[in-house]
Amino acid sequence: MLERNNGKQDAAELVTYEILIPKNHFLRKIEEAIDFSFIHDLCAPLYCADNGRPAIDPEILFRMLLVGYLYGIRSERRLEEEVNYNMAYKWFCKLGLTEKAPDHTTFTANRRRRFRENNIAEKIFEEILRQAVSKGLVGGKILYTDSTHVKANANKHKKRGVVVEETPKAYMEALDEQINRDREELEKKPFHRDSDDDDPPSRTVQQSTTDPDSGQLHKEGKPDGFHYSEHRTVDSKHNIIVNVHVTAANINDVDPIPEIIQEVNARLGHMPDVMGLDAGYHCAPVCKQLSDAGIQGVIGYRRHTHKGDHLGKYRFVYDPVENCYICPQKHRLRWKTTNRNGYREYWSDPDQCKNCPMRQRCFSEKASRRLVTRHVWQDLLDGVDTYTKTPAGRQLYAWRKQTIERSFADSKQLHGLRYARSRGLASMWEQSFLTAAAQNIKKIAKASSCFPYRLISLLTYSKPLQFA
Repeated sequence: MLERNNGKQDAAELVTYEILIPKNHFLRKIEEAIDFSFIHDLCAPLYCADNGRPAIDPEILFRMLLVGYLYGIRSERRLEEEVNYNMAYKWFCKLGLTEKAPDHTTFTANRRRRFRENNIAEKIFEEILRQAVSKGLVGGKILYTDSTHVKANANKHKKRGVVVEETPKAYMEALDEQINRDREELEKKPFHRDSDDDDPPSRTVQQSTTDPDSGQLHKEGKPDGFHYSEHRTVDSKHNIIVNVHVTAANINDVDPIPEIIQEVNARLGHMPDVMGLDAGYHCAPVCKQLSDAGIQGVIGYRRHTHKGDHLGKYRFVYDPVENCYICPQKHRLRWKTTNRNGYREYWSDPDQCKNCPMRQRCFSEKASRRLVTRHVWQDLLDGVDTYTKTPAGRQLYAWRKQTIERSFADSKQLHGLRYARSRGLASMWEQSFLTAAAQNIKKIAKASSCFPYRLISLLTYSKPLQFA
């Protein structure tokens, strides 16, 4: 029987949040799993205790921001509207049924005056991580690190060329010591960088006039324009993000590795046993830094490149006993010197190369002998390659696509990390930390709502772990 709706919207009804919000709503699971009361205590020193107008509770502000990051709402103006219209959002933000959400300009004012300079976003991320550790969701033994590009809020055509000084690498001091030891062994004069280099090295880069903190990408297969690079480290147990590091996109992915290792150690209180990296980190300095930290590296293998019929370096076999290379014709290339870039130079004998049948394929007509170089830390890289090719290493590297790659995919597809919300490196740090915190919150809520986990955590993790 068809009846016309007479309209009952004007009728007075007694409603509560318990009626409006389903019991199985995801925000209810988050509220049960995460304790957000620390936000008020964290931000309390930034407010005056006995003077001025009553301030909005910072916990409400950050709950609203987390709703935006959880549901991919990039605009704070739209976030204000969504919280006002969506009862679940309003309940999660601890607002009354008829209470209005804070104005979107409140976020801008508090961010500029209070939160950004005090790294509140990073501290919130650290506390969420601490709660994940206390629930036993972080193993801390096997970690995966990678980077992804985030498009800056800048026009790629508005740029200018600037000269920037190249900062020395973190491992240069150890590299110089090894180079000088090699040269002393060969009875050659050691290098002195400070005296030899009067002016620091510099290079010309393209800088955005809209967002000078961003960097222009120069990678094959990557989009053109100005971007940031987010370096992320995740744990293999439940894919919890344990560290975030942001740089301009024109900085090599290898350069922040020392800082990332120290940040991971500071956040977890210990070094991991294994760290998985993709082929972009396949170099000797990275293996040296992992080795010094006591970490076993699992790094993707890079194929050797050569042109046509040219005899590539991979055709020369290294003999560790005699410390020499053996060419396809069974002749030896002897170690003659170590250059200031950290490569040992192995030269062939010109008399042997003169009548060699493979001479034209080995080097050019103007040359008289063949050169093969080997990094002073190449043994560490070879050790990592050997371990990566073992059954255990292959299994660890294969698990990388299920952890760090999936974490990046979720952050870009669901949480708005594909584009920078604001300009400047400080804004990008804040966005990255809050995005990582939102993803960790989802992981914790999902694990905590699972009955087997709740039973195990009750029996095993009743006492929270302590950060170092």
